[in-house]
Order: sequence, then structure tokens, then C-alpha cells
Amino acid sequence: MRTKLILAVAVLAIIFGLYGLAGNLTRPTDSSSLQTAQPLKFYSVWQVKSQVSAADVIRPEHLQVLKIQEDDAALQGITEDMLFEYPLGSIYRSDMAEGSLLYPTDIVAPNSPEYLDLTLADGYVPYPLKVSPEAVVGGVIRASSYIDILALTVPGNAASIEVGASVSARGKAISISPVLMGVKVLRVDQSDAKEATGEDVALETHLILELDRKQVSILSVAKQIATLEVHKSVGNYRPADLSADAGDVLPGFKSVIEYRADAVTIK
Repeated sequence: MRTKLILAVAVLAIIFGLYGLAGNLTRPTDSSSLQTAQPLKFYSVWQVKSQVSAADVIRPEHLQVLKIQEDDAALQGITEDMLFEYPLGSIYRSDMAEGSLLYPTDIVAPNSPEYLDLTLADGYVPYPLKVSPEAVVGGVIRASSYIDILALTVPGNAASIEVGASVSARGKAISISPVLMGVKVLRVDQSDAKEATGEDVALETHLILELDRKQVSILSVAKQIATLEVHKSVGNYRPADLSADAGDVLPGFKSVIEYRADAVTIK
């Protein structure tokens, strides 16, 4: 009887021992699974802070950084960070509501073929104006900038309207005056052009301007009769503030219009 009792106690001890051993074997596995659990992954994207309209210029204050959890990002087709850079002067392709995510396909860069179609106002046409770097005054001019176009008439220039004028009279026809003010620049195109020698390379700059039909006519004439300068618009001012003649430079020198019986000369 005692033998059976001892045997029963031994069996129970073995069973409890095996149970404890099994528990110890499972614990490392659970700990290992906890250690291999990956932290949540987030992607950074651009989010529109307030409602914007198509063709509005993208500005830093329009956007904020939003972090999206990986699973939610996957539902929206996002698999990586989307804090992409956009060219200065880029515009929105369409209207965007507050809180919308900004994708690369939502912007139109100034050098894109469709940029002009989106930015051109009704009743206006794009007009290319070739300018030299020396003719641009007032800082950097880029897409969506506003400019003033001035006509400079110098001695010997065709802008000196004369009929039988003397050489000295022609020499006094020096003046500068605004032709168009507050003109919007739609795009700036730059390209390299070889000189006649075929060796030197000069930078050609074309400003694509937003003009109405009347402005196109005025500027077409101005290109033929004067040397044009382009000034970046910096605020509200009168046309007279952009006008000058030789009398403003040399005291006592007067540029006048002389009427004769058979001639009209602008001095």
C-alpha cells in the first residue's frame, strides 16, 4: 500500500514538473514574438491647409506636413514619403478642398505645355517678348511676376519722329517712358543661342506675357520704334514716375517738340 502511495506521489510530481517545464518553454516564445513586433510606420505628405482654386500659385503657407499611418496610406496609394519639391511659380491643376492631400500630379510647373492654358485669363493672349539680360531691371522676374515695359528713344533711333530735322535736333531726342504697366508674366523661357562665329553662346530670354489685343498692338509698334526695357513692378506709382528725358539728367537741357511749317521734330 505504501509502495502504491509513493508511486502515485511520484507520478503527480512528474506531471507537475512536466507542466512547469512546458510553461517555461512557451514563455521565451511569447517574449520573442513581442520583441519582433514592428513599430508603426508613418509617411509624411503635403496637405492643403485651406481651399484653393485651379491656377492659383502654390505658396508655402498653403501647405502643411501630415503624417499618415502606413495602412491608411496604402489605401490612398501612398507607399513612401511625398514631401516633394515643386518649381517656383507652380500652380494647382484643379480646385482643392481644405484637408486634401497634394500629389505630384496635382501641380503644373511653369515649363509645362499646359501651364499657359491654365493661367491665361479670358480675353487675353500669350505674347512672347525677347529681352536681353541687360534689359531686365529690378531683380528676378519669374512666372506670375508683374512687369512694366518702358520705351527708350536715343539719338538715331527710329522713334525720333522727324521731317527735315537737323542733326543737332535729332541728338536731343532722348527720353524714356512707360509703354505698358502691370503686365503679368505667364512664363520665362531661356535658351542658349550661338553667335554668328559659332563659338560664343549667348543666353536668350523670352518673357511670355498676358496681353489683350490692344496691348499687343501697342507693344508691336513699340518694338519697332524704340529700345525696350523691362522693369519688375514693385507697387503703385504714376506713369510720370517712370518717365524721363535729357532735361532730367542735364540741367538746362530741354527736350521739346518743335513745329515748323514743313516739318515736325521731337527733340
